[in-house]
Amino acid sequence: MDQSKNSFTRRQLLGAMAAMGVTTAGACLIGGCSSSRTAESSQPASSSDVSQDAAASSQTDSSSSSDGAGASTTAQAAGEAIVAVFSWSGNTLSVASRVAENLKTDLFRIEPASPYTTDYDEMLQIAQDEQAAGTLPALAGNVQNWDGYSTVYLGFPTWWGHIPQIVASFLAEHSCAGKVVYPFNTHGGSGFASCLSDLAAACPDADIREGLSLLGDEARESNEQIDAWTAAGA
Repeated sequence: MDQSKNSFTRRQLLGAMAAMGVTTAGACLIGGCSSSRTAESSQPASSSDVSQDAAASSQTDSSSSSDGAGASTTAQAAGEAIVAVFSWSGNTLSVASRVAENLKTDLFRIEPASPYTTDYDEMLQIAQDEQAAGTLPALAGNVQNWDGYSTVYLGFPTWWGHIPQIVASFLAEHSCAGKVVYPFNTHGGSGFASCLSDLAAACPDADIREGLSLLGDEARESNEQIDAWTAAGA
């Protein structure tokens, strides 16, 4: 994504870098940005994935389902592990689909009840406003039989150095107490930034394991790294 398109984006970039201590000149504001400034037109707004994703809608894992309004439900019976992911542009979803395929487990799409905009610049402001206000957006759907899962692979893009607020909503409604959590993310150069601290605060009684952090533009070409990470945690 072209982050120098207008003065708003430039000011937000400088502010975000100063606040987070990010020195990578090419780091995207809401992390893991693909080369496109909008979500793929092949994905409906309710299921598109913001700043770190670029997978086509056909990437959706066969073990999950999403209705036309964007409400996601787990299609299969609860198992020991589940992959739960929020993705705006498709990059993080591509990683999640690979993880679910490797583990042969369920995949759940974390989505807002009111779909996010597909416009990158508008999403920059929304993401910042939600974080500043501590907003917890309503979820389009919840995981069925959540208590039946003991391990959660949790995926998200880095937005302004933090987990997206829709992921915070998910964690507020799905307790990870006593569960093993493997975080993975996509980003534009900042890595996990403060995301792991966010997870520790949101899931104080969870066993958070070593995560996987990938550049958004490289996510769909990182299968070897994804495979090694899932094999180590399996």
